[in-house]
Amino acid sequence: MDIKELVERAQEIATKISDTSGDERFALHDQLHRTLELIKLRGGKVPSTLHRLDLDLVDEAVEAAFDNVPV
Repeated sequence: MDIKELVERAQEIATKISDTSGDERFALHDQLHRTLELIKLRGGKVPSTLHRLDLDLVDEAVEAAFDNVPV
């Protein structure tokens, strides 16, 4: 896959993420993150919207992990 195809794939995954929740959302985030890393490794530039989404999903995952910690 070339960089353009990877960016298109990442955008498709981002669209799916907005329509899902729970475990499926976390699985899609993993796919998105790996795709963004491939873009970087191949010398491409990750669109800022996709980078921001990746960071937001990391924050969401961290918060979800703390929801299960007893107080």
